[in-house]
Amino acid sequence: MIVLASLLILIYIIFIGLTLGEIYKGNSAYLLLYVICFLPFYTVFQITVFNAFENTVLINSIKYSKDFVFFSSFILFIIGTKRSFINRTFNFSVLDKLIITFLALVLVYLIIPLGEANLISKIIYAKNIFLIGILYFFGRNTDFNFKNWNIVIKLLVFLTLLSFIIALLETVAGTHLHSFLGYSNYNLVVNDIDPQGNYGLNWSFESQGAKPRYASFFADPLEFSASLLLFFSLVLWLFTHSKHKQNKLLFFSLILVIIFSFLFAFSRASMFSGILVLVFGLYLSRNYKIIFSMFFIVLLGFVYVYNFSDEELRFFIQDTLTFQNTSSLGHLVEWIEGIISIYENPFGVGLAMSGNASGVDQSIKIGGENQFLIYGVQMGIISLVLYLLILIKAIYNSARLYLKSVDYNHKSIGFITSLTKFGLLIPLFTANAELYLFVALFSWYLVGQSERLYNTKL
Repeated sequence: MIVLASLLILIYIIFIGLTLGEIYKGNSAYLLLYVICFLPFYTVFQITVFNAFENTVLINSIKYSKDFVFFSSFILFIIGTKRSFINRTFNFSVLDKLIITFLALVLVYLIIPLGEANLISKIIYAKNIFLIGILYFFGRNTDFNFKNWNIVIKLLVFLTLLSFIIALLETVAGTHLHSFLGYSNYNLVVNDIDPQGNYGLNWSFESQGAKPRYASFFADPLEFSASLLLFFSLVLWLFTHSKHKQNKLLFFSLILVIIFSFLFAFSRASMFSGILVLVFGLYLSRNYKIIFSMFFIVLLGFVYVYNFSDEELRFFIQDTLTFQNTSSLGHLVEWIEGIISIYENPFGVGLAMSGNASGVDQSIKIGGENQFLIYGVQMGIISLVLYLLILIKAIYNSARLYLKSVDYNHKSIGFITSLTKFGLLIPLFTANAELYLFVALFSWYLVGQSERLYNTKL
């Protein structure tokens, strides 16, 4: 384990050095390469290193190296050009203004003395939100080389296949990769969280009846399933816009791979979102006949499962729909708690007072199973509305980019962006989904790139 961890650290140091070197030269697209090649493995990498050396300083160095990459790249972009930042002219779109307003609100709530959380916790929490703005900003200001975009697509296809293979091996072995690597010990020492659930990991690694849910190389099954929405959006683009039968067969096989991966992760929110992504994607690409066919097939499948499956599965479906399932009931309780807090404190109770992000003290947190309510609890109803408007505008503009653009690459970015952000809406209603670093930051970069193309090419 020590040899493996040492090798991984060496590879990471070389990778981060090369990446930063290119970014500092002005090749900001390498920031996206960092997101794709490192963030999916972010937690598993830390677990492996910790259980080899049991050194929290080393783990914190890995965590802060991520922040250093993003924030140093952002600062360099501002001060590293020949033209003074003050003398530059900016043409802000509606989406730009919404995001800037939201980030300014975060800054205000970071400064004002509101809430029980200490300043360090607020800084950590605000930092995570500012990462969204940084990735959007880079996407918005990057003149993308579409040779790099083709590389990005190939890397995403590779991640799709690799995540499926590992999840399949977990299923066949009946053992979580995280158990093998020592997740429990890492979580206890680094995050001060005791082992939970029947598998000694946490509750997200199992569904009702203690059935295992697998995470592949992602942090947990919820992040895995959310990332599958991005993979599904990509493969759906490749399938619906391929003109060769051989390629269509290949991409259809990838769709089946993703469907099985959804079953391995078994997140109901993401599985339902996958159906919505399929319908929305087929609607955008005007495959109306396939929509009706898929709707009919899904309806027949639901009727068959509900009427002819074993009682345990039927009761599981009933409990989910009626919020009697333990997980669904937990969501409902958290939602009610958050809604009551927003009603009683319409201007919020302060940063780092809701959700499961790092910096949030779980002993004082209010609600946490809904990203919209999490922002609303902390920064008031204004932040909730702003965040909702940002998502709606991002989906609308990227969909319009796909529909109006004649360039194949531009259409692909608009299609994948709109489907991914649309698909993530359901997970956002049921979890603190902006914590899923890979899919969250990658999708916000795409939103920025879509907005750039939407405002300059159409």
